[in-house]
Amino acid sequence: MEQQEYLDGFEKSLAENLTKFLTDKNLLGGYTFEVEELSEMWRSCAPDYMADAVPQVADYPLAAIAWAAYFGAGAAVMWDKQTIETGQNLYLRLRDARGFDEMDEYVDYLLLNHGVKQTDIDKLEDALRSAAQSAETAIRKEGVEPQSVMAFHIFARVVKVFFALGMSVALHLMGYKYEKVKVDLPS
Repeated sequence: MEQQEYLDGFEKSLAENLTKFLTDKNLLGGYTFEVEELSEMWRSCAPDYMADAVPQVADYPLAAIAWAAYFGAGAAVMWDKQTIETGQNLYLRLRDARGFDEMDEYVDYLLLNHGVKQTDIDKLEDALRSAAQSAETAIRKEGVEPQSVMAFHIFARVVKVFFALGMSVALHLMGYKYEKVKVDLPS
């Protein structure tokens, strides 16, 4: 129970800090989007993502972290285009288009073909690099033994946050936003 609370607190703090960072870069509107279909997609695809990302951590830690955001952005584009088939593992579809190492470029291509400006994609790439460095620093500050069970759990929380951030940035760049609506209900 104590470990769960620790991980929840770490995840919440990281998400809040990176949401603020991306908002300051004009890539988010001060919040992340809640899209249950995409959250469910993360839950079902996370084991495949982790199987590809964990071996990359030692040599390419920033890519292992940031590629989860590219997965989230690609998932948001496919969701918006309504091109996700029931039961489809969208992560494998995005990864297999060019391979894990080139997934960022493929998602950039998807975003460009969905009307997102190249300048916004360039800004996104720079911001995700910085965000991944911040996440790596946050992990190191925790003082968790590398390659331990706790290190795995922290990494899993980090990439979950990055998926949500990538999804939210893509939706934001495509013009999605939350608006308050006043509904007058009969008394």
